[in-house]
Amino acid sequence: MQLRADQLFSQVRPVSRLGMFVQFPMVRMLIALMFLLPVLAANKAFKMAVYPALSGNTVVLLRYIEAAVFFALFVVAYRLYAKHIEKRPALEIGITGWARETGAGFLISFVLVSFIVALLAVFGCYRIVSLSETPSIAVDLLFKFFMGAFLEELLFRLVLFKLTEELLGSWPAVALQALLFGFSHLANENATVFTSFAIAIIGGLLYTAAYMYTRRIWFPLGLHLGWNYFQSGIFGMPNSGSAYDGLLIPQITGPAWLTGGTFGIEASYVAILLCCVTGAALVVRAQRRGQLVPLIGKRATM
Repeated sequence: MQLRADQLFSQVRPVSRLGMFVQFPMVRMLIALMFLLPVLAANKAFKMAVYPALSGNTVVLLRYIEAAVFFALFVVAYRLYAKHIEKRPALEIGITGWARETGAGFLISFVLVSFIVALLAVFGCYRIVSLSETPSIAVDLLFKFFMGAFLEELLFRLVLFKLTEELLGSWPAVALQALLFGFSHLANENATVFTSFAIAIIGGLLYTAAYMYTRRIWFPLGLHLGWNYFQSGIFGMPNSGSAYDGLLIPQITGPAWLTGGTFGIEASYVAILLCCVTGAALVVRAQRRGQLVPLIGKRATM
């Protein structure tokens, strides 16, 4: 089933001033956060209370369980918000077709990252030194990056972008959300204003275009997860400024404009261009599907 953007708008038609206030998209944004933040706080408290007392394989196993449990809790919290505040089913996070859409995004990111790494290798900038002594790191990082990508997609695409889009239309929402997404990474290690703009293009444009194309979380989640996982979990490169030991241990040399330097390939001109082109292609496909929401003054044709 192909979702339409307006199916994900609030289905409430308020008649009172209080009702109109509650249904204003920016107010609903705060209400949605009120549903999600208790789960996030519980997750933080769990990590602080439990992990310091454990070690070894117990910690690893518990991290897998934690990821599954809190993923389910976030899904439930978001569905409760959609049901009780917007009076609609949370179709954008429905499980039908989730594996196909997530897998498609994951595969596309594999192709994008592999192409960039291959290009760096051709220019002598990427060379594999050795393999990790702990191959299980590939599985550990998959779970770690999954939860990080899921939370960012939930907050930036399903809450910030979707509600801003409902109020203003697709293009203003894309611009606002992309900038906020990019500059939310400004506090990362090795981050600069330039890297924030790069993240705005790679994440804010590419992932949002993927969401507009399907109107579901799974395709952008697959892209986001795959991008982070393959560059760091497999190819051993920094991810948004943070260094990781991946399955492959490389030596990376060369100009920062090509390699991204200590921030990672997200700051590479090649990656920026490649993701910009891919994102633009998805926007075109979304537009052909009629998935772009007109500006607020031009909604009569929707």
